[in-house]
Amino acid sequence: MNSKLLVAICISILILACNKNDSNINKVTPSTTSATTANTGKTATHAAGRLSTSLTDDSRYIPLEEANTMIGSYLSSINSSANDTDVRSFSVDADSLRALLDQTGIKRVKIMFGDTMSYINSGNYGHYAGFQSGALTLIIAGYNAAGNYVYYNGMALDHLVPCPYSCPGGVAGNNLLE
Repeated sequence: MNSKLLVAICISILILACNKNDSNINKVTPSTTSATTANTGKTATHAAGRLSTSLTDDSRYIPLEEANTMIGSYLSSINSSANDTDVRSFSVDADSLRALLDQTGIKRVKIMFGDTMSYINSGNYGHYAGFQSGALTLIIAGYNAAGNYVYYNGMALDHLVPCPYSCPGGVAGNNLLE
């Protein structure tokens, strides 16, 4: 379940990073319907049967209180107050993300876990790193309506910066959204 929370956190960060100029943002009314209570008729069950969540076809904006509850749950699960090695968040360069999203035909973005090349090159290929900062990264690729990848100059996006390791300054360096 930690990986699902980490993905939710990272998606929220990516959405916030793309919003460089508020005048270009399409205003969206946040959904007040929880994903676990949405009446979609579709349900996903974790392989171990621990997680049962309604599926929706579209991403949605959520209130900051809900986002902070989700983030807080993840931070509690890794005991973040006593743990300074597990990933709390990732940051991505907004211009790089915009360049990827500007590719013709991209309808959705897929965010995949991967080990960093420095972790692999240290002799750790295929070794479990958990959520260790500096060992875990996210790879981002866009895809079109047919489900085919659309690349930026034949490349996927990486170089997401993990926190702790290199946390942003200002209030963005805090664990919760303000």
